[in-house]
Amino acid sequence: MEQLIKQTLNTIAHLANSKQVALFSVLDDYNGILIGGLFKGEFTFPNKTIEFKNTPLEKIILTKHTLTCHGTLIDLLPFPFYKGIDNSFECLCLPFLNDSNEIKGIAVFSKNKNFPLSTECLQTFTTLSPLIVAIMETAFKGELLLKLSTQDNLTGLYTRHYFETRLQEELNRSHRHGGVMSLLLIDIDHFRQINDSCGYEEGNRVLQEVAKLINSSIRQKVDIPCRYDSKQFIILSPNTNVDGAHILGERIRQSCEQLFFSTLQGIPFKVTLSVGIAHNIETALEETFNSSTNTNNQITELSKEELIHRTELMLYAAKQAGRNKVMVWW
Repeated sequence: MEQLIKQTLNTIAHLANSKQVALFSVLDDYNGILIGGLFKGEFTFPNKTIEFKNTPLEKIILTKHTLTCHGTLIDLLPFPFYKGIDNSFECLCLPFLNDSNEIKGIAVFSKNKNFPLSTECLQTFTTLSPLIVAIMETAFKGELLLKLSTQDNLTGLYTRHYFETRLQEELNRSHRHGGVMSLLLIDIDHFRQINDSCGYEEGNRVLQEVAKLINSSIRQKVDIPCRYDSKQFIILSPNTNVDGAHILGERIRQSCEQLFFSTLQGIPFKVTLSVGIAHNIETALEETFNSSTNTNNQITELSKEELIHRTELMLYAAKQAGRNKVMVWW
């Protein structure tokens, strides 16, 4: 799927002589999805819903014509605006139509002043339009299959396999560009007793409600919530230090205390959570050579295995401390 979008973005960038390209799929007159982008040679796949209303993209959907307008960067990708703003640039919005003359996609790219688009180039885009639309539709079918393979059926959160893949990607990104990320490992206290006394149906409802609580507490499209095993969840939180992760963990733990469930006999009970937190950066203080007073910060990035292990140790510490607690590897 991503390979198809990469090829499409490369083709658009090459024909337009542009280093900044965003590709949108059109859902309706006012909404679309940012499915891929190219920024200075690096690909991204946000799959983010974007509102077109009151932007030039709305006009393009109505007219089905190419439009030149002011642009700015959103997530490092070009997006059009009617009025110029700070650090704005000129961009071109190019619609892609299918064989039925329905607009299915829009490419937005920064214009290269040294290489204005020729009539022949625009005609090439028109010729390629049905092919690009077909690629986008194929990509969405692949996205649906990917979602089915990466989404836990019971809770709707991501699977453990997806988590491990994304964790490695984020660690690689952190290694290249710097930055910090945190993991929150969340365990439902006494879950086996809940299943034994309340039945598996109520146990499943507990899992679903906790998953819903987690999903409503995180930053959408940023944090990555996953079902880690039968009674555990894990959150990958990019660009978040342990202070921010601790606040999130406490918010989830305290919110869970407000939920009520019932046994097979109708007796209400509460559910508590234990949370372990760690981050990918380790800072050690070392004395500066030939100095007894000055120190240097020695920063080390943890591997995937080390980061998960520390998070598990903190969860174990929370359990040992009496459960219903958040423990952090500072």
